Amino acid sequence: MARAKYTNAILKAAPVSPWLNNSANGIDYWLHVPTRDCGIHIRGLARLCGVSLNAIQSAIKNSQKTSQKVGAEVTNLRESELRNLLKDKVIFLEEVTNLSPTQQGGPNKVVRSNVCGIFLRYHARKGREVAIENSLKFIDFGIEQFIFIQVGFIPRPESIMLDDIEYLIAKETVQVNKSRQEEVQFFTNPITGECGIELQGLCYICGGVALKHVKTFLEAQQDPYVQTNHPQQIVKASICAKVLEHFGHQHKPRKTVAQHWAKSLNPIVPVLHQKTNYQAPAVTDRESMLQAEIANLKQENEHLRQLAHQTRGSGNMDWHDFLVHFLKQSLKTQPYLIEMEKLVAKRDQYLDCLIISKASIDAPNSIPFPSFPIAEAPLPDGLILEKTYNLISYKSCRESLTLWAVQELIGYYTGLRKDLRPEYAQQLPDAQLFQLYIVTTHYPQNVVEQAQSWQSTDKPGVYWLYTSGLWIQVIVTSQIALEPHNAIWNLLSDIK
Repeated sequence: MARAKYTNAILKAAPVSPWLNNSANGIDYWLHVPTRDCGIHIRGLARLCGVSLNAIQSAIKNSQKTSQKVGAEVTNLRESELRNLLKDKVIFLEEVTNLSPTQQGGPNKVVRSNVCGIFLRYHARKGREVAIENSLKFIDFGIEQFIFIQVGFIPRPESIMLDDIEYLIAKETVQVNKSRQEEVQFFTNPITGECGIELQGLCYICGGVALKHVKTFLEAQQDPYVQTNHPQQIVKASICAKVLEHFGHQHKPRKTVAQHWAKSLNPIVPVLHQKTNYQAPAVTDRESMLQAEIANLKQENEHLRQLAHQTRGSGNMDWHDFLVHFLKQSLKTQPYLIEMEKLVAKRDQYLDCLIISKASIDAPNSIPFPSFPIAEAPLPDGLILEKTYNLISYKSCRESLTLWAVQELIGYYTGLRKDLRPEYAQQLPDAQLFQLYIVTTHYPQNVVEQAQSWQSTDKPGVYWLYTSGLWIQVIVTSQIALEPHNAIWNLLSDIK
């Protein structure tokens, strides 16, 4: 007797539906998990509003019509409040997802949540008690979230550390095809806002395209990953949009799932930000300080404008005054006191600028230093300011630096040093407490030819002049490098 042949039955788990639903008090509630769109079955919506099913169906039907035929004429439909509220709205969930929730083999007409809200508010305003009662229930459930939004509270989103950066992450179970579901991960850098989709997940929302095909496409793109060569391959949002467009509309066979996600994720960056609960950084204390700084700069600019207006009448601009104002602005967060036209002798002999360093332990305690917070900032090239007293002489574009001007600065230095000597003291302040500077627009060729020593430095436009036993730092603004920290010198380099 021949033996009967048996085959081992292959047990497969039934695919998990992308829909969640529940029935309460005869009302069906539905949620499409991949998109998080939700709604209420049209029959249940009618019960919540306290009206007949036909009333809901007629309102939807009228909102989708623009005209009707009466006899031999076509006339516009009468405008109504409800029709205007529903006009151009996407009514059913199936219109969003291209899927229709089914129950017992038949399709379900699920009205989207925002449209349900329109119907409830409309009928509540019309005085229907059932609609009013159910509207109040929705308010009770949603009031906490409403307050969260009003006060700007955002629950802390899920995050993951990638190379010392804490990325925001969102995970969704998506329908790859009719019988397969997979998880997709979305990422956002909370500092920069840069976002993307994990590579394998990108393959899933392309309709299950093979990983090698997606990688081949990415190889033709410039810098496709958020972090190059990182094990967690996150494809940049802009590149993800190209991938979905390619496999949804260009590559054959065209993937309808890719088409759906290309539409759902458009515009892709804001959508990914929403999925990962990314919030643009709020105004910080630092930004508030910057705004205050801008206000101060505007005030300083206005002061300089007034100064220019006052001197313009004579035809001569007081560039010395400008230099001191710019130095004050540039060094105001540094521990220096800046004095303009310092009197250095009993007769009227004024030094262009004197900068006193608070950082030096030899600085007198009686000096009224400004109370700005000290901040680290690069000084302009050549302005070292390591000494307690820094004497600056300035020659504008209308002046030439001569040997006499150098000797005049040395005279100012001598007078100031004597003036700083305590009363009845015999010894002068240490010469090491002083540094002399000359700022000039033009290269001083005559001084170079007559100087005991003239040496270049590693900074363009910065030189050392040795004369009368003193080393003087000379800064030629027309030769200074164009750099942000040299803004003062650059500004004075080509003034006509």
